[in-house]
Amino acid sequence: MPIVETNICPAILTSLSDNLINNALNVNIHGGALAALTDPSNMIPGQVIRLANDNGTGQSRQVRVAYKQRMLASEAQETKECEVGGDELTYLEDTFEVNEYRGMNFSMTEAQIRVYCDSYLELVRLTNSNEPGTIVQRANGLGAAQTELSVIREMFTDFQAASNALVQAINIKLVELLDAGKGNWVGGSASKTFDVEGTNGEINAIGLFQMKQEYMKTGFKGAPIIVGGAGALQRIWMNDSRYFGQGANGINFAAVRDNTGIAQYYYDENIGTALESENGALIFAPGSAIYTPYLQYVGQYGKIGTMNRFTMPLPGMPSVKADCRILEDACSESYTIYLEQFFDLYTPPTDLFADGDKNEGVNGIFEAVFT
Repeated sequence: MPIVETNICPAILTSLSDNLINNALNVNIHGGALAALTDPSNMIPGQVIRLANDNGTGQSRQVRVAYKQRMLASEAQETKECEVGGDELTYLEDTFEVNEYRGMNFSMTEAQIRVYCDSYLELVRLTNSNEPGTIVQRANGLGAAQTELSVIREMFTDFQAASNALVQAINIKLVELLDAGKGNWVGGSASKTFDVEGTNGEINAIGLFQMKQEYMKTGFKGAPIIVGGAGALQRIWMNDSRYFGQGANGINFAAVRDNTGIAQYYYDENIGTALESENGALIFAPGSAIYTPYLQYVGQYGKIGTMNRFTMPLPGMPSVKADCRILEDACSESYTIYLEQFFDLYTPPTDLFADGDKNEGVNGIFEAVFT
């Protein structure tokens, strides 16, 4: 006898993300090098270089960077003279321009995108947020937002699906550029090794302070910013006193990190490949590595032909903006979405300091191994 399915309604279409079930769309993006370079302490210096490519005009310019080498202690005179002499302290010049591009594209139907622009602006107003995940979360509880939310829910989902890939594609190149642009430590070493972890995972604090000592020798300002892999230093950074306590380690490591400004740490999944070791790390002084995005569609850039153009915050990293193009295909009643960015990384030349200076070969970007 067949089973009669009574009182069974058709399935309700829902999403794992809205149900807060772990899936590809609600796993956090690893910000990596991009997050490190947009750390607030690193965004203050380098404004002129950055503005040459992100000044609201949608135009990119080549930048000529001028610098002088400081004089040496060996050039100091020990007796007073009154003779004409001394060399002119001339400027050296370096040129820089944005050359890198990464972009993702995907298609959407007319039904998904029909009133995107108006709906997005209304949701931003209603939820007081520019971050897609926050917008969706807040809008779910607002009756007035349901129409707009239903229109662009799928668009947010697709943008989130593309955003992680774009961030990681950019990070792969940023790590490569950081590695290519690094200088030496004081004394001429291309890399230094610091022992920070004991055999049982305990903190070897002296290794961290040795790193800070080496950094302080340069005289560069600010706490260094570290981009590292899944190695010893990341394990140490997780070794918070909330779990192990001051008595267990002999030191309140969380307080040390907070109060001494020893460093900022960012995990990047590309370090292991780039430096051939998860224990490898790239370290830079704030302002020594300037991330330079070039946004083409800032300001009042709207529709041209059948293409809409604008800039938007990246889902998962709202502090970083990207260009977006929406290209209509009238025949198929669909749209192609391009989420993209021109970008590059300015790193100072390695002849910032004259031959014989203690900082000879130093430019504020360093390689280290934490074991």
